[in-house]
Amino acid sequence: MKLRLLISWFALLSYPLTAVYSQNITEEGWESVLETLLSDEELTADALEELSDMYESLHEAPLNINTATRDELSALPFLSDRQIEDIHAYIYMHGPMLTLGELQLTGSLDYATRQLLRHFVYAGPPSPQKERIRLADVLNGGRTEVVGRMDIPLYLRDGFRKGTYLGGRLSHNLRCSFNWHNRIRLGISADKDTGERGYDFWSPYLFLKDMGVLKELALGNFRAQFGLGLLLGGGFSVGKTMALSSMSRQTQGLGPHSSTREYGYQRGGGAALGWGHTTFTLMASRTPVDGTLKGDTVISSFKEDGYHRTPLELSKKHNVTLSMVAANMRYSFRGLKFGVTAMTESLTVPYKGHRRLSGVSADCSVNRARYSLQAELSLLDSKPALIASQTFRLGNGWTANAVVRHYSPQYLSLHSNAMAEGSVQNETGLLTGFAHSSRNLKVSGYADLFMHPEPRYGASAPSNGMDLRMEADWRVGRRDALYATARFKSKQKDCKYTRQLEYCLTGRYRLRWTHDCPSGASLKTQFFYVRYDFIAQPITNGYALTGSYERSFPDSGLDVALSAAAFYTQSYDCRVSVYESGLRYSYNFISLYGKGGRLALTVKYRLGSNMQLNLKAGGTYYLDRDEISSSHQRIDACHKEDISLQFISKF
Repeated sequence: MKLRLLISWFALLSYPLTAVYSQNITEEGWESVLETLLSDEELTADALEELSDMYESLHEAPLNINTATRDELSALPFLSDRQIEDIHAYIYMHGPMLTLGELQLTGSLDYATRQLLRHFVYAGPPSPQKERIRLADVLNGGRTEVVGRMDIPLYLRDGFRKGTYLGGRLSHNLRCSFNWHNRIRLGISADKDTGERGYDFWSPYLFLKDMGVLKELALGNFRAQFGLGLLLGGGFSVGKTMALSSMSRQTQGLGPHSSTREYGYQRGGGAALGWGHTTFTLMASRTPVDGTLKGDTVISSFKEDGYHRTPLELSKKHNVTLSMVAANMRYSFRGLKFGVTAMTESLTVPYKGHRRLSGVSADCSVNRARYSLQAELSLLDSKPALIASQTFRLGNGWTANAVVRHYSPQYLSLHSNAMAEGSVQNETGLLTGFAHSSRNLKVSGYADLFMHPEPRYGASAPSNGMDLRMEADWRVGRRDALYATARFKSKQKDCKYTRQLEYCLTGRYRLRWTHDCPSGASLKTQFFYVRYDFIAQPITNGYALTGSYERSFPDSGLDVALSAAAFYTQSYDCRVSVYESGLRYSYNFISLYGKGGRLALTVKYRLGSNMQLNLKAGGTYYLDRDEISSSHQRIDACHKEDISLQFISKF
């Protein structure tokens, strides 16, 4: 007991910023923390939205660090397998943590990771059993959130000027949700895009978790993720960097579709029952999707942008129905996991010669202190797809990874969401990577060699390529940080001059400096450089310089963020992708090309502890054109400005 008190006192003295969990502590600086977690240039806008929703739900219902299981901690992608093992080893050896300050005694958790983790966990007394569900506790302990957003464009596109678009210029969405410890979640989301006539997408959902034998129940719009995503991959699509670090810990099972994304979900129901180490899941859905039809008898492609602004776009709305029945069995025991998934689905209109598809997959994973192995093999109408990943933890902060994949050219899954250079089809590749983490320095990189055995879009013959990436994050003292990344890609595509495949070379480089001022403000400066080289074409270059200022005023409940960017690119191929902070659920990258500049201002004002008003105003100005975009999206000006308003209420 004396040793236990000594450790606790040491943690308190050496880590004064950490205290026993309270909701007020975890709310402090949450917006900036969320932006840090989402600033991955390999993620798509849809993936950013789903990832932010996942982080928000975990933040609203933090885990007790003393009782959190490996699977629960694995839901946090920024935690490595070694860090999870070290947390459990520390608790096993020394007993429950009294404060989060003890995290620094685990060994592998650096300062930045500990600061992130404190927003998702707390140090509470261990409880051997799950909290029993009582209606009064659910009503009193649950969190209800209402989020409304409106985007106001200060320009006029030709679609509105010529009367082509059916609806008004404003776009808005509404989210209403209830969350009780992530065990009971229900809500509804509605979305109207600019040019659409009223709300054209609704996403109701109900999700229950850990109800005794009933492990999961999903009704309404939901997602399903099993194995590594070859057959059913309903989660967000990860980039190669995230795949190397967290592929072994992808969330398995059912989940609610609470975002406003209009594809990639199932509409129906599913349930998971568990006995001991075995879980059995059964699901059925009948989901309307948008398709581009050829002669009203064949689907030429699926429409995934969710826009229904013109009569032509509206005619494609929900013109195809996808019905599916699937079952999964999972077994887990002491780091060993094994699963089998079976699925059959049918379309009301054939797609690539298929009206009905049936498949089965088997996956397994082994997690040990020094290594982990994951693999999945899927057969869909007898066409194979395979992906396997292995991670070695070498000690002294070093980690080595390898991912091998082979996707048959005829493999056709409408729900796959696995790591790939293109789609989960017609691809074979080997991805190797490494990572090293010390007290103030994190270094990682990967090399991906891939080939496409049959012709694909942009390449009329079998092709291959290479993708290399390096990044380093150096903490210089307590107030400064430097981040650098370099990525080089070489990929074959058709060349109209030589009439054969040629390598297209693209290099992307970024340098970022961040400084935390004593006043609480944060300064960030970034420099981007892109080089594009393709035979028989002039080499083009792209440059961008950005700066941002963020300041929080806790006494007045005000947060202010101002950003500016100047860019110069010689072609669209060397465009620069810049991450820009935004409103809740709208974290994305801005694509800058041409010559010009951009300004953006974000203001967030908290009205007490339960209400918040957010405003974002931004404008992009071009020096090399008199009009922006083309067709219905054309703007007859060299500049465009937008204003976004958001209201958040929690009770």
